[in-house]
Amino acid sequence: MQTRALRTLLEIERLGSFAAVARQLNMTLSAVSMQMKALEAELDSDLFDRAFRPPKLTPMGRSVCRAARAVVEAEERLLATCRPTDRLTGSFRLGVVPTASIRLLPGFLRNAGQAAPSARFEIETGLSEALMARLIAGQLDCAVITAAPGGLPGLETRLLRRDHLVYVAPADSADLTPGALFRARTFFHFLPQSGIGALIADHVAHHRPAPARTTYLDSVEAIMECVNAGLGFTLLPEPDIRRHLAGAARIVSADGPSPTRDLVLAWPTTSRLAPQIACIAALFPEP
Repeated sequence: MQTRALRTLLEIERLGSFAAVARQLNMTLSAVSMQMKALEAELDSDLFDRAFRPPKLTPMGRSVCRAARAVVEAEERLLATCRPTDRLTGSFRLGVVPTASIRLLPGFLRNAGQAAPSARFEIETGLSEALMARLIAGQLDCAVITAAPGGLPGLETRLLRRDHLVYVAPADSADLTPGALFRARTFFHFLPQSGIGALIADHVAHHRPAPARTTYLDSVEAIMECVNAGLGFTLLPEPDIRRHLAGAARIVSADGPSPTRDLVLAWPTTSRLAPQIACIAALFPEP
């Protein structure tokens, strides 16, 4: 039995459909389906109920997933034992917060192709809290997340970027101080439940008056489109603001110390990958 089929099965369990796994693994839908039918034939068990669209795992399928996870993890431990610590080989599960993926992933993947051709990276995006939970649960090997002020229990971190947060407002309000903006305009706030949103909420609570109006969004692009349209102002990492700055929006002059956001590469304290984290971190492009 090849563990490749077991890995595909686990991806189907994680993503919920054959089609999603085909896109994730750069396979055709028919190849995923044939791989699962071959696995069912080898195990002489029905792993999927194909009366549903997409097919759903049967109780036996869920049991096989639990056993498959143990087999795959054992294989990874075996590979790690034989793997040189200064060379990346094998498969790695990497999470990235959306606000970092646009800037970091193209350079990371280019560098990985050149410096670590024997490594394969399975990448998913999500907010910092969701990625942290997946790290602790062993569902990710490492992740690029926003560092929390109080630290990240159970995780080790390595700093990748330190971004300044700046205010941006429509041109007709750009000469106001941040304090005046809070009293006069709508504040577009990245979700406080996220890593970057929590940093913004902490800064606002300690250094700014209560905003006249607040609209919460979970997309940098949506927030910046609202600001570019003259609907209000925001506080976000400067690289993200400059990427989306358009129309009549302007960066507001600082009236005090600028808050910062640290993007870190995080991994579980007990991870088998600890010796190779420096190699993974080195694949991210220089600022």
